[in-house]
Order: sequence, then C-alpha cells, then structure tokens
Amino acid sequence: MISKNKAEIDFGGEKRTFYFGLGFLNMLVDETEYEMKDLQSKTSTQPLTMIPLLMYYSLKFSCLIEDKEIDFNKYKVISWFDDDGGLSGNGCMDFMSGFGASTNSGLPEKKGSKKKV
Repeated sequence: MISKNKAEIDFGGEKRTFYFGLGFLNMLVDETEYEMKDLQSKTSTQPLTMIPLLMYYSLKFSCLIEDKEIDFNKYKVISWFDDDGGLSGNGCMDFMSGFGASTNSGLPEKKGSKKKV
C-alpha cells in the first residue's frame, strides 16, 4: 500500500514501511557526502548506488518514527535489493513510485497548464 508519505512494501523477506519526505532525505544528507541539490541527478546517473541508499534511509527513518529497532544496515538493504531483482524488482519499483509521488504532491500547477484526463 502506498500513501502520500509512506509505503508498505514487501522487501527483505517481510512487509516494511518506507517513509517519504524531508525527514529521511535530511538524514541521508546529514550522514553522507551528498547534498540535497544533487540527489535527483545522482539517482538518475548512479541508480544502483542511490536507490538502495534512499531505501536504507527511508527504512531507517521509519524505524525511528515508529520506535522500532533498526535491525538492518545499508549492506543488508543492498543485499535485499539484489535479491528482489535490483532496479526491475517490485520493491524498487514500488519504492520509486511512492517516492516520486511524494516529491510531486502539493506542488503548484504551472499557470496555463491543463491536467490530462
């Protein structure tokens, strides 16, 4: 199930909650060498590095929000990503679908643009 700010995704052998939004992105920026302005381009040019990293920080943030034990590390997330089929796996596709929807929600529409029906 994917909602505006989180998704329940089968990943790593169980259903896991991934949170979207500034919380997990800020954590990623604070704990890595990446800058917020570079995340989109890095995700496009280095998806095998960035998508598992985004998933890791989203899961980690979820555990912190829900007061759950963080029983994984980024290497386990990379392993789960591989086991799931990598970029074409359901976990990756569901995560990127939810993440993409969350980054576009609430954005104002350009003047003169029409919604497609």
